[in-house]
Amino acid sequence: MAIELVVNDDSIDLTFTGFDRFLALSKGMHLPINEITDARVATVVEMRKDLGWRVGGGYWPGRMATGHFTWKGRQRYRQLWSVYREGEVLVIDTTRKNPARIVLQHPYRHDLAWLIAERIPPRPTTVANEDEQHAE
Repeated sequence: MAIELVVNDDSIDLTFTGFDRFLALSKGMHLPINEITDARVATVVEMRKDLGWRVGGGYWPGRMATGHFTWKGRQRYRQLWSVYREGEVLVIDTTRKNPARIVLQHPYRHDLAWLIAERIPPRPTTVANEDEQHAE
């Protein structure tokens, strides 16, 4: 695996190196923290339900999903995957359309999810959300 993910206070830097760069069809990206809406660990089975058509990259069922994919049920939104045979993955949701979701196999996925999630600024609450909280 050749994925480097650096978590800064205000951004993350994702870099694909080696063969992963070729398979993912991506060098990586710089993503400001304010464009990230969620970071968590999930199972590949759970994430695969949203995996749409392969736009570019590699796919072998049960073995690998790398590159750019559509998102089932969300027209014009793309996902960036770099996953092999692992059962759990790091999932990063963004406000972008491309990629709206990044799914990575990384040995430190739990630590990275926590580091990213703690840096995400709180979203402003809406009046509807406040009404729901007071009703409970």
